[in-house]
Amino acid sequence: MACEAVFTGQRFVAQMLAHIDCQAQSIGAYGYSALANPTSPVSIALTGLLTIFVAIFGLRLLSGEPMGGRDVLGDVLRLGIVLTLATSWPAWRTLGYDLVIHGPGEVAMTVVSGADLPGGQSSFVSRLQSADDGIVLLTVYGTGRNTGGTNRSDTIGDSFRGIALADQEGLANGRIAFLAGVLGPLGIVRLGAGLLLALAPLMAGLLLFAGTRDLFFGWLRGLGALAVGALVVAAVLGVELTILEPWLRDALAQRDAQILTPSAPTELFVMALAFALVSFGLLAMIARIFFFGGFGLPRLLARLQPATARNLPGQVLSSAYGADRQPPSRAFVVADAMAHTLRREERNPESSRMVQQAVRARGATRSDDTTAQQSLGSSYRASEARRYRRASAASERRDGRA
Repeated sequence: MACEAVFTGQRFVAQMLAHIDCQAQSIGAYGYSALANPTSPVSIALTGLLTIFVAIFGLRLLSGEPMGGRDVLGDVLRLGIVLTLATSWPAWRTLGYDLVIHGPGEVAMTVVSGADLPGGQSSFVSRLQSADDGIVLLTVYGTGRNTGGTNRSDTIGDSFRGIALADQEGLANGRIAFLAGVLGPLGIVRLGAGLLLALAPLMAGLLLFAGTRDLFFGWLRGLGALAVGALVVAAVLGVELTILEPWLRDALAQRDAQILTPSAPTELFVMALAFALVSFGLLAMIARIFFFGGFGLPRLLARLQPATARNLPGQVLSSAYGADRQPPSRAFVVADAMAHTLRREERNPESSRMVQQAVRARGATRSDDTTAQQSLGSSYRASEARRYRRASAASERRDGRA
């Protein structure tokens, strides 16, 4: 799919945005088709993973491992999800491609329609292009210092000569910050979404096994973050246009009237740079929320495991405390086991008495065995030793006084 070429001069922003959207859609659609092709290495590897998964499931059945209805249902659902994501382009286009590529624009149009912000995609792009054209025209006009002009009031005088940025330098840097704040965030969310969408056949196979499942959920979180990021960037650029458009109209009207605008370069640079930082900062915050904010998809699936699997000690600890936290100490495990035993004995006191009687009988048997194992004559020596005890003279005198 050939995308529109970008040329210098007129409609630079519109051409760049159209080219970025075209490349994102091409990567997402044609990249998916290339990886889902039966002759591709990814498709062959996915076939091998499916074979291993089915073989492991059969071995579990042959070994007599207890499997509940949730086990079988979960395996069947995972298998269906993997096959759908990796082999069915119509299903993936409806579930993922259209949702991530076109969904944020439609949601942004709905959200900003009541706030008097740029609405549709065509209006959004055209207004960005108009703002860029206005910045270029203001750069051509300058502030009036070199061509001459009149002050709006006598209080300004020649104070514009002492501003921090020179006229042409400030206007040029303002346009650079504006273009970077528009093309940078939109390029991140659009191209990133296209690339992750193309990797669906590769990431789908990671859902089959517990050791690689976190990578699959990380990929899903990345798609969600990019979709939300596209919505947020569109809203931020809409707010920027509502500020920048009337400012440009006023600045150009003053220059047409030969009025000096000494503050225009600094103001343009500050506005463009501030909104560029806002866009990148919000993208970083969204990434922080999605990847480090406690989205527990694996933890939720662990809680949905069957009761037979949850009763195992290691899985109890992992499901109760989560995979991202340290397991409790050995002392805590021993104390928990003792408390469980006490609760079980309280619920069934008859079995507890039977266990105690068995322990007493075992102790009596050991005592009889110890007596029987004494050698011949040892009992006589022991009785004689008890009869004739050695006593000192001091002890005999003490006993006589008593």
